[in-house]
Amino acid sequence: MMKFLLLPMLLPFLMAMTMSGCEDEDGDGGGRFRSEATIHYYNQITSQGAADENNLTANITLENEDESDSATGIGYSRESEGPELSVRIDDTNDNEDNSVSFEGVNPNGGQLFRERLRLANDTRYTAVSYGDTSTGNTDALVIQQDQSDVESGSSRFRVINTVDPDNVGAFSFDLRYNDAGSGNYFASDLDRGEDSGYQTTNAGGLNLVVVSNGYSPERVLARMDCSLSGGRAYDVILAASDPLNPPLTEGEAEDGLVIYCHPHERD
Repeated sequence: MMKFLLLPMLLPFLMAMTMSGCEDEDGDGGGRFRSEATIHYYNQITSQGAADENNLTANITLENEDESDSATGIGYSRESEGPELSVRIDDTNDNEDNSVSFEGVNPNGGQLFRERLRLANDTRYTAVSYGDTSTGNTDALVIQQDQSDVESGSSRFRVINTVDPDNVGAFSFDLRYNDAGSGNYFASDLDRGEDSGYQTTNAGGLNLVVVSNGYSPERVLARMDCSLSGGRAYDVILAASDPLNPPLTEGEAEDGLVIYCHPHERD
């Protein structure tokens, strides 16, 4: 009979022990309850005239004062999903110490990009590296994902441009849907390393037209498509289809450009 009387007294103690087992050494909570910032990385760096794609691999690191996460040998990103890097952010620190370093190096240790970022816990980000190793102008864009709900019959997307418009004879790019008609652009004056902002469309096929900015009548550079599922958000990356031979003239753009549509992870 006594053991049943003791059970209510033990419950608070057991609960406290369970909760303490989930905390880290700082008492902020750890394990599966740990709050982190996550970066999803895509490598769109090209290498004009290289013999093979081994020169394109990147080793990436996300680091703050307390911890780091890394991935190695990340090749040119196509349809496959990129790696995730996560670190916990000290939200109580309002000075520059709560910033993080995001760095990518090539197989020989040469720096491809390095960014100092301010991230937030429980937030997902997309990072896309771009540029060409033959000219040494590689860099990376890091932008926050919109994790809000998407209606089941719709899809939300944004286009991230990794192509230098100057290479294909353009000042910048304008984007429209294939059936929208000339001049109906949802994004205009898009340069390399920029994104279109989020757009919402009907779920199904996404058919995009890339146009050279500033011409009337318009000069169509490429038409591309991919599939979008209902109720999902996407990063649509505009890139070179062949990273060893990216398009270098307007005439090469139609076959040389491609879009890769990557769904956001669901929480």
